Amino acid sequence: MMGMTYAVVACFVAVALGQKGPGSGPWQTATPESVGLDTRALENAASEIQSKARNRKCFVVAKEGKIVYEKYYGGTSITTKNTGYSTTKSLCSSLFGVSVEQGWGNVEHDVADYARDPLKCTPGAKMKNVLTMTGQSRNLSHPEFKYDALGTNCYDTIQGYILRQNPDGLGTEEWMQKYFWNEVGFEHSEWRAAVWLQCGTSSMMSCRDLTRHAQLWLNQGSWNGKQLLSKQYVETGTTWVYPNQGEAYGYGVRLRPLDPVDPHVAYFGGIYLQCAFFSREHNAIVVSMGNDLLSSCQTEVWEDARHAIVSKGHPAWKNFTAQE
Repeated sequence: MMGMTYAVVACFVAVALGQKGPGSGPWQTATPESVGLDTRALENAASEIQSKARNRKCFVVAKEGKIVYEKYYGGTSITTKNTGYSTTKSLCSSLFGVSVEQGWGNVEHDVADYARDPLKCTPGAKMKNVLTMTGQSRNLSHPEFKYDALGTNCYDTIQGYILRQNPDGLGTEEWMQKYFWNEVGFEHSEWRAAVWLQCGTSSMMSCRDLTRHAQLWLNQGSWNGKQLLSKQYVETGTTWVYPNQGEAYGYGVRLRPLDPVDPHVAYFGGIYLQCAFFSREHNAIVVSMGNDLLSSCQTEVWEDARHAIVSKGHPAWKNFTAQE
């Protein structure tokens, strides 16, 4: 009886927080039509992406917190772990969001005072600069986007910040497992430290688990009945924090501020076409993973899939049907 009462309370809290997605359990599935989508449109999007982007491993679409379409290629499945590459940077951003929610993390903290290896960043840089890839700007008064491709330079100070500042005194990987990984309930993924937990390219993820991480951001940090990431952190982190920096980038996530379907859409992106787009306007996620160096998340995945995540009755749906 106690267990049932707890489950009911947790469910109520999750609804109150706007919780969507699987929580710490497995994903639920639904038909596209049950959430206002069209199976044929999703099939066409999958085929279009597959025709342009080589070596795809998956195409997954979630809507209203449920997986409504998924397709796997080349012998892969829902349990296959794929190299996440730079989607790992978004994982590190999530760790920082957890620290903010816990009350000890702050984007305004100076790197030199709070993080390990501060010499990797421009003197005077703040953690906000680290998270937006402006920490190596020549002049911090005029932030410049300088992408830390491997995540081993300025961006890597996030893991050092957590190591030095977390009040539990845990190693970064141990803290990550306790307060993030286990809480989110990743099923077929791993993120291990060789020497230290790298913020660049060191994660392995199934396509469903990458979708799970995107759902956490779509939920504005709420998960399994609790606020896991700071809501304000996610809200700010999915905006163009420094709009004159030369790249539409938030806190470890990329943006498309001129997108006709959702100008607020954001995504985790990695080399070889690892993509996880999340749209609050349409309460939807589009994920694709694979091994194609020459293609783009924005043109080969999102632009071919975005029309298919628009529900019937939404103004954007009318626009697309008119174009067809």
